[in-house]
Amino acid sequence: MAHATRRGFLTTVTGTALAATGTAFLPAAEALARPRGRVSATLDVISDVQGDLRDFSMTLNRLNALGAADALVVNGDLVSQGHAFQYEDYYGVLDSHPHPELVLSTLGNHEQYTDEPFDTQVSRFLDYTGMSDVYTRTVVGGVPLLTIGTTRPRRSGGDGSLFVTLGREQLSWLDAHLSRYRRSGRPVLVFSHHVLPESVSGSVGEDRADFYEQDFVDEAELLEILGDHPNVVFFSGHTHWSLERDDWAARKVVAGGHPDGFTCVNTGFVQTMYGPDGRGGETPVDGAAAQGLRVEVTAEGEVTVHARDFRNDRLIRSLVIPSATAHGRGRGN
Repeated sequence: MAHATRRGFLTTVTGTALAATGTAFLPAAEALARPRGRVSATLDVISDVQGDLRDFSMTLNRLNALGAADALVVNGDLVSQGHAFQYEDYYGVLDSHPHPELVLSTLGNHEQYTDEPFDTQVSRFLDYTGMSDVYTRTVVGGVPLLTIGTTRPRRSGGDGSLFVTLGREQLSWLDAHLSRYRRSGRPVLVFSHHVLPESVSGSVGEDRADFYEQDFVDEAELLEILGDHPNVVFFSGHTHWSLERDDWAARKVVAGGHPDGFTCVNTGFVQTMYGPDGRGGETPVDGAAAQGLRVEVTAEGEVTVHARDFRNDRLIRSLVIPSATAHGRGRGN
């Protein structure tokens, strides 16, 4: 992980507890046994491989043993710097293991750590992953999956860097798609490598790392859009903080937005668990750990997120997110 590129800014956005909107954590045994509606989409979600191909191999084997998923989402930092040979090594492992035919990828900061121009780095990412752009829409089992990512190089700000500039075109695209799905109450899953301020592990709480307080240049605009949609589940990686923590998922409320907010979920890590250092930063905790998610969406719009410990091949916990119709609908409906 490249600590020198991280930064700290203040944010005025507030968060609320999951329990306030009926979103619930369940003990592992209960989550597995509880009756649910018909599952229309099953997704495996991981992030932050960063060249740890041994743990990547293990992760793919563990996920395959759970049964077939409809898609695999690798939420950024597929490789450690972004060199072509690193993509070759990464896809050598992926292609030699069973995995869903559909693989979606988001652009992380580690895809941009070569000395080449930004456009070259992005073109290489798109060429290897097969993604059509850094922001895309894919529908799986009737469930819209939106990926977002930076359209410009990271830029300096304060004592570090701002990793993501979405830009007006991408923000308009995101707003249009979320508005399209708002009336139905169906969940929309949004995947971003980078983390929102005061959302999930590493970015929230007294032991948070200060440099996670602003990853997005156009943070205010992004939050204004997301904040009006309680049917959004926003998945972010980047922090490498443990899914064992109580703040691995949260409802985030944006001032002026829907009072129920939207759900944020940490996607875990393949390469090295990090945690607080007690001084407003972070420190490596466990180099052998690897964690990620299996996500199930029912035809009725309920989303269940299972946090998995791949090293020990166990379910950590599960989160049930009810259909957004249980929250009511966004402004203007």
